[in-house]
Amino acid sequence: MKRPLDLVAPQIRNGPALEVLEQATEYVRQNPDVDALVVMACSPRHCMPFSTPIGDPLSFIGLLELMKHDLLKEK
Repeated sequence: MKRPLDLVAPQIRNGPALEVLEQATEYVRQNPDVDALVVMACSPRHCMPFSTPIGDPLSFIGLLELMKHDLLKEK
């Protein structure tokens, strides 16, 4: 029996996000020195941040700036 399209479509849309989440999970499991993780889950309506406690906010903001630069460079 086929499932209705509306039950299948969300899985297709969030597939890439689930793949990245699995990659991050595997990386953290294989690298016991990882002590921080930040994830931003975004939908068309809003974004929800998830993170471990951030001990040094200024260093974290610096990393975000570097990520922003790399993202804009790719586009």
